[in-house]
Amino acid sequence: MPHSSPSSRNKLVFAVRMRVRAAFRSATERSEGLENAGLRTYTLISKWGFPKTYRGKIMLVAFLGTHAPLLLAALYLLLGSSVGMGAALRILALLVVITLLGTAATLLALGALLAPVRVTSSALKRYLDDRIEPDLPIGFSDEVGRLMANVQYAVEHLDSSIRSLEGLSGTDYLSGLPNRREGEGRIAADIARARRGGGHLTVAVVDVDGFKTINDTQGHHAGDVCICHVAKVIGGAVREGDWLARWGGDEFVLALWEDSVFASPEAVLGRINADLRRSPVRLPGGEELVLSISMGASRYAGEDDVRELLAKADAAMYEAKREGRAWVLAN
Repeated sequence: MPHSSPSSRNKLVFAVRMRVRAAFRSATERSEGLENAGLRTYTLISKWGFPKTYRGKIMLVAFLGTHAPLLLAALYLLLGSSVGMGAALRILALLVVITLLGTAATLLALGALLAPVRVTSSALKRYLDDRIEPDLPIGFSDEVGRLMANVQYAVEHLDSSIRSLEGLSGTDYLSGLPNRREGEGRIAADIARARRGGGHLTVAVVDVDGFKTINDTQGHHAGDVCICHVAKVIGGAVREGDWLARWGGDEFVLALWEDSVFASPEAVLGRINADLRRSPVRLPGGEELVLSISMGASRYAGEDDVRELLAKADAAMYEAKREGRAWVLAN
């Protein structure tokens, strides 16, 4: 059976990921023009300025539909009876207090009943932001139980498909850089070259500062733009013999070969930091943002395992982040 070309596989991975992001964005952005008649009432109520929460809207509808008519009926009967005004007001006040206590108890119960919806929404967001698979319960048979089970199944199936497609490709779908699978192979080859005396190798781990905040406040599309911008700036600051890979999320790995003082890791890392400060990224809304990164680097010193070298660079990166420095070179 003929194998598909790397370019066609990369396009397929890209298409799947973009379609997933578009589907999730459309769920939050297409509140106008809903064709499903079952959502028209929800669309109307969701536009109310008060209350702002979904639970509050349910309680307001329940109060207006049940408690308000009862209170009005009680007021009418009391005013039309032979009971004195003072007694009528006391009875009405008692009914209001009882109604408010019942409403408060109902609100607490409703919050508990809506907890699965909140958990499901948070699980989907974590998957989009950090690629963390949800662990939702699937043993409930009512409507919200089926929602959790269906979301769990959909994300598991989707993640399995994405991982399978990414495993066939050596290129990151977003930035066009080598992905983690390809990068690990390259580092292993570079370690073998350094062990043979082919040069001095330094591996750096790069992390985009405040990336989660950008995703939360500006949206995932803005986060994608930032990732591509960082990849472009770093790629323009390194030599042709060096290489950059996207490790996942907002993390990159950079391999540097030290042949002269002008190509020393210190010089390259400093140049990357300066270039990024001089090159603000333009977000989809038109706003310009100066990004910052934390970099940790480690020189190859005879490590046999790729993971050991990367762990040293990763520790140096976290040291740079803690100390507010642009980069740290491990000893």
